[in-house]
Amino acid sequence: MTALNKYGLIGALLVAIALGGINGVLTYRLNNANEANKTLSDANTELSKGIESRDETISALKGAADVDRRATEEQLKIEQQKRAKADAENKTLRKALESSDAGNQPLPDDVKRILRREDKATASAP
Repeated sequence: MTALNKYGLIGALLVAIALGGINGVLTYRLNNANEANKTLSDANTELSKGIESRDETISALKGAADVDRRATEEQLKIEQQKRAKADAENKTLRKALESSDAGNQPLPDDVKRILRREDKATASAP
């Protein structure tokens, strides 16, 4: 063998060894990157589940808030109706008192019934 062939083979062998070493290092780094990627992927999946759970909780809270709001609105309507009824009763009471010339006399039975909020037939009815 000539010296050139001998050194050429040695050089090719050294290049092959160097490429093998580089390949080993790159493979090691690629495996580490894949493991890190899997860890991040798992964390992302957990976050997605957490977000879904949070979204469900938010939806449930919105639903509960809507129910509470409707109940509050209904209660407000009932209170307004009661207030209107009380105003009507007060107006009836005022008319009854204005048309009565009783002065310091005992209140009429109809007035007592209204004040007691009794819904029975009038006491003075036949």
